[in-house]
Amino acid sequence: MIESVRKKDLFTLIQPLLPKCHSLAMSLLPDDLQAQQLIVDSFTQCLLKEKSLWLDRDWDESDKKDQLHLRRLMLKSWIKVMVHLGMRRATQLQIRYEGVEHREFYHLDASTRVVAWLKYDQGWNISEIESTLGLKKFEVIEKVHNSRFILTGGLKRSQELQG
Repeated sequence: MIESVRKKDLFTLIQPLLPKCHSLAMSLLPDDLQAQQLIVDSFTQCLLKEKSLWLDRDWDESDKKDQLHLRRLMLKSWIKVMVHLGMRRATQLQIRYEGVEHREFYHLDASTRVVAWLKYDQGWNISEIESTLGLKKFEVIEKVHNSRFILTGGLKRSQELQG
C-alpha cells in the first residue's frame, strides 16, 4: 500500500538515521549539547525547506528497497543542511579543541572533517560526497588526502624529518 510520508510516523523512517546524524554533528561540534541542538535545528530546516522530500513523497511501506532509497535521500538532504549549519556554528562558537579527545581531527577545518567522516566513517565514494556537499571533485580528493595525511600522523613525521 502506497501512502504519503505525512500519514506515517516520520520518526519510524528517520530513526535509523539518528546515530549517523549524531556522529556527524559530533564531528562538526565536539560538544554533545551543541551537537544535539544542531540535529534538531537541521531536521526542522529540512522539514521546512524540503517538504516535498520529507513529507509529501509517496512510499511503499512493504517495499524495503523503497524505504532504504527514501532514507538515503533523506540522509543526503539532512547532511547537506547539517553541514551548512554546523560549519557556521563552529566558526561562531570558537570552540577550543585542546582538551578534546581526537584533537588532531578537530584541528582540521570543518569541511575537511565532514569529508573525512563521510569517506572513512560512512564509506561514501568521492562522487557521492561531491554531489551531496556541492564540492568539486578535486576539492573532495584534496580534503580526503589532507585528512588522511594529518590523521595518520604524516604531519608529525614530516616535521620530525625536517627538525
